[in-house]
Amino acid sequence: MVYVCSDIHGFWDKYMNFIDVHLGEQDTLYIIGDVLDRGREGIKILQDVMSRKNVVLIKGNHEHMILPTFNELCYSDEWSQLAIIRDEICMTQIGQEDTLRDFCKLSRREQLRMIHFLNSLPLYQTVVVNSQKYLLVHAGLPDFNPSMGMTYYTADELLFGPHDFSVKHFKNTIILVGHLPTRFIPGAEPDSVFESGDSIAIDCGLGFGGRFGVICLDTGEKFYG
Repeated sequence: MVYVCSDIHGFWDKYMNFIDVHLGEQDTLYIIGDVLDRGREGIKILQDVMSRKNVVLIKGNHEHMILPTFNELCYSDEWSQLAIIRDEICMTQIGQEDTLRDFCKLSRREQLRMIHFLNSLPLYQTVVVNSQKYLLVHAGLPDFNPSMGMTYYTADELLFGPHDFSVKHFKNTIILVGHLPTRFIPGAEPDSVFESGDSIAIDCGLGFGGRFGVICLDTGEKFYG
């Protein structure tokens, strides 16, 4: 089975509950970005993802935004790290304090391995299940033009969107997006997977007090936790 989720945001128990119950060795779980921040155990989730061959992480805006700070922390002493974290939290509030503090607890080797992994993450992924093509991208395709291919989009556009749910996108392709919790999408049932045209939004607001949502591409079944 092929499963897709997004925006786990540090909620280790929700992530592991799904893994333990549903993910077999022959299954694959795609995460469309944002395993870090907001919740308390983003680093723990990221380490687990890095250890599994059948869990695939696509870059989200939180992975993208935190990379420069990870690089700075990796080459700083303890006192400098405290100042860096304090300044980072003052400048941008994205629920990153626990992520940054836990990163500092890692060995230098593990920090570098994690930075390399995050740098290597794709901005999007295409998969085919039961002859149906799917495009997985964190925030979606803003200002879509049918004459444009994916190479015309910048990283910021794919990571921050906003996705247009009202237009027809690529032929014979279903687009799965995260980033924007469905509670903020007009016409969507709050904290539930939202399907509109050729698009499916799967961020069910876990980082904002909502639910963890997963969709199985083989069956269309939806799971919530």
